[in-house]
Amino acid sequence: MSRDGHIDLALEDTTHRFRLAIGDLEALQEATGSGPAALLHRFHAGRRYRFQDVRDVLRLGLIGGGTPVPDAHAIARRLDGLPCIPLIAKAALVLAAALEGSEEERVGRPAGAAGPEGRLAFAAFYGAAAAMGLPAADLRAMSLWQLAAYIDGFNRARDPDAPTPQEEDALWAWLQGGLHEDGLDEDGSPA
Repeated sequence: MSRDGHIDLALEDTTHRFRLAIGDLEALQEATGSGPAALLHRFHAGRRYRFQDVRDVLRLGLIGGGTPVPDAHAIARRLDGLPCIPLIAKAALVLAAALEGSEEERVGRPAGAAGPEGRLAFAAFYGAAAAMGLPAADLRAMSLWQLAAYIDGFNRARDPDAPTPQEEDALWAWLQGGLHEDGLDEDGSPA
């Protein structure tokens, strides 16, 4: 996966760049009525999605990847004649690339409870952007990973002594590993 959330995939014997930035994810959520993670799960599990959902992921992914809008719409209209299973797999890869970002660097994830149908709370993203002085157009152009890294950097600049996500994970692992089921530390003292 990539930091900007793009993935290059073959479609109609041509390699295309697909990318769903935050603004594209917002448009996808409006088009499908489902959050991107819920949609990805449905594709993976093979249930409760429409082919139109697959088409919307690929169309918006093409646009986000730089394909001109008229060309992306023309490609999306031709999808009906292609084998369905490979298209579902491609749509799942496009969503996964958008949601995961870089595998090499873990950063905190933006806060925001998922609503019905796994819908993202975009208000939380816009609120965080406003607090950081990030223009809405810049936010909409970012991948989720980029936003998470931006928020992480902003928070570190404001509180450089805050533990990193890795330090939090290590502390939690140490706490879990150091306690027995009886609630006593390894040396037998109360936890």
